[in-house]
Amino acid sequence: MNKPHENIPEELLTRYLSKTASKQELEQVNAWLTQSADNEQELNAYRIIWEKTDQMGQKKFRVDTDNAWKKVKAQMETSKGNGISQIKQTAIEETTIKSIAVKKKLPPYMWAAAAVALLVMSYGWFITRQGNPVTQSFQIATLQNTTEQILPDGSKVFLNYNSALTYPENFDGDLRSVSLQGEAFFEIKPDSAHPFIIEANGVEVKVLGTSFNVKAYSKEPVRVDVATGKVAVKKAGTTLNLVKGESAVVLKDTIRSIIPDANTMGYRTGIFDFNASNLEDVVTSIRNGYHIDLRLANERTAQCRLTIRFEKEPVDATLAVIAETLDLKIRKEGEVYWLEGNGCQ
Repeated sequence: MNKPHENIPEELLTRYLSKTASKQELEQVNAWLTQSADNEQELNAYRIIWEKTDQMGQKKFRVDTDNAWKKVKAQMETSKGNGISQIKQTAIEETTIKSIAVKKKLPPYMWAAAAVALLVMSYGWFITRQGNPVTQSFQIATLQNTTEQILPDGSKVFLNYNSALTYPENFDGDLRSVSLQGEAFFEIKPDSAHPFIIEANGVEVKVLGTSFNVKAYSKEPVRVDVATGKVAVKKAGTTLNLVKGESAVVLKDTIRSIIPDANTMGYRTGIFDFNASNLEDVVTSIRNGYHIDLRLANERTAQCRLTIRFEKEPVDATLAVIAETLDLKIRKEGEVYWLEGNGCQ
């Protein structure tokens, strides 16, 4: 008998993801998902891995869903054997926080990086656009952590939570092509003769040598933020060129420039800089950057203004300073942080 995964059998998740589950099994999975937001988040993370494994398999051979899942599970268990399971156990304790002391300690992204990164290396086949011989490809995926990867050409990629990147063993031919699902910050090694191409949810991002952030989760519009250099964003025959400090979002078949927000990259830098920002926007940035469930208990506080900078501070210190500055209180229920107050004068 296989070990249950969060109170649900691995085989059942396999049938659910491969769409071969019975009506009764679908109801069982749906009931499991409603028990905890963590269950839904974890299933979404595994879905990324599953979809990528399935896509690579379809390029060369018929997918054996049971066998594919067993291979993925075996590699995940190997990672867990190196101490990965401890990451989830050291998550935020389920206690009510009435006040949070400001202390200097390692922030979440530091201890997550210090632990062995949870990587799932999937092997498949990658056919280059130039019709070159089939070469081996690799996939790196994250669940509840971030990680950095050096690509064959020396370019660097920093993956956010619940993300997956597929890349070839070697960049042969005229293009350097990779596929992204989720979010990542790229530092591309300059090579004008070999443009770097990122395929993300039907959007193509083309560069020669620059640094930028791509956010491409399955149920969200693709967003690109450029830190240095120049980037071309292409979708359905439409192309928009972006330079340092510019950002864009892709909505269906249109590409629209948007106001840049450096805090979008806070998950990588640990830096959050707010200048007369609405508390609602602050909460969104903190939630995405620290990967916590942070909410406002009173909608009237959403328009409170905050000017402050956090640089690689632990989440408890960050929340404490926000609460103290705006005369708010912090309450915690399970995994949810609440900022409580009566509004701003």
